[in-house]
Amino acid sequence: MRILIVTHAPLSTEFGASQLAINLGAGLGAHGHGVTLWSPHPLPDGARWWQTLRAMRARLDKFLAAQESFDVLDCPANLITRRARRSATTVVARSVQPELSYLWASLTERKDRGVIKTLAYLPFESAYFLYNAALLLRGWGRAGRIACLGSLERQWMSRRFPWWRGKLSHYFVAPSEEDRRALAEVREARGRTAPDRLRFLWVGRWTAHKGPRVLLDFITRWHAERPQDTLTIAGCGAGAEKDCPAELLRTGTIKVIPSFKRAELYGLLAAHDIGLFTSKSEGWGLSLNEMLESGMPVFATRAGGVADLQSFFETLRPFPPTAEAGLITEGREVSDIYQRTFNWPQVAKTYVESLSEVGWLFQDEKSAAG
Repeated sequence: MRILIVTHAPLSTEFGASQLAINLGAGLGAHGHGVTLWSPHPLPDGARWWQTLRAMRARLDKFLAAQESFDVLDCPANLITRRARRSATTVVARSVQPELSYLWASLTERKDRGVIKTLAYLPFESAYFLYNAALLLRGWGRAGRIACLGSLERQWMSRRFPWWRGKLSHYFVAPSEEDRRALAEVREARGRTAPDRLRFLWVGRWTAHKGPRVLLDFITRWHAERPQDTLTIAGCGAGAEKDCPAELLRTGTIKVIPSFKRAELYGLLAAHDIGLFTSKSEGWGLSLNEMLESGMPVFATRAGGVADLQSFFETLRPFPPTAEAGLITEGREVSDIYQRTFNWPQVAKTYVESLSEVGWLFQDEKSAAG
C-alpha cells in the first residue's frame, strides 16, 4: 500500500508526535508498504499562534494537489480537509494526544499574566478553542477510522461519541529498537540494592494537564519526612522554576532541566532511582516506557498508557509513592510478551489488520464494483 503519514510537528525525534510518525512509518515499511512522512513545517515566518492550523491545512492541501491518490492517509483529525478526504481510499484520524482535553486545560488553567491580560485574551482563546474543536469534530466525521492512542482514550471517545464507535480502534506506542537497546544497557547496569538517598525523576512539559501542582505538593510533603531525597524535573521548558518552592530549589532538593537532547536521555535515566508520572490527561507518555524499560520503578496516575502497561510491569505502581518506594528492587525485568506486544512492527501489523478487518480498506473500490 501507499501510505501517507502526516504529523503536525517538525520531522524530528525531538518531538513526541514526530517520534510516533517516524516509528510507525518504519514499522509499516518493515512489512513492505511504501510510506511517505510529511510535515507542514517550517511554517511561514511571522505566523501567529491562531494562524497555525490554517497554515498547516493550506500547506497540506497544496502538497496533496501535486500527489497521486494514496491507499491510506494517516493524519491528525484537525488537518483532515475536504481535499484530504478525497486524496486516499481510507483516511485515518490518528490521535497522538487527547486534543479536546488539552484544549480545555489550556483554556481553563490558571494564567500568570494578571487579571486584565487574562480577561483581554479570553475571547480570542475561547474562539480558538471553538475553532479547533470544530475542526477536530469535522475531521473525525470525515475519517474512515479513528485510531485512538491507548485503550483509555478509546473508552473516552466511545462514551462521548457513541455514533462513531464503529470506526474506533486503538494502538500502542513503544521505544524504537535503537532506544530499546540503550535502555536495556541502563537496566542491566542499575544497582539491585535500595539507595539511601532516593532520586526521583519527572519528565514532561510544564502544563496543567501534566499535573505539576500534584507533583510539587508531593515533593513538599515528602521532603518533610525524607529531606535527603531529591527530585529532577526534566524537559519542562521555561516556567517551571518560578512555580517550585524557592527553598527546595536553593537546597538542591529540586533540580530543573528545561531541555535535554535525545542522546542525553539514557544518562538521565541512569542517574535516577524512581520515576514519577502525574498527568491528569495524557496521550500516552512515552517516558513511561522509557523509565520502566530502564529498570526504574514508576509511580503513576491513571492516565495515558498506564492502564495498558500495568499488567506487564510489577514496578508500575499507583501515585503517590509510599515509604517503601526505595525498596522496590525486584521485578524490573522486561518480559518477552511485553516486547512482542510493544514494538513498532507489531503495532504496524495490527494497524493494517484493523483497516481490512472491518472493511474500510478499499471500501470505495468495493462500492464502485457493487
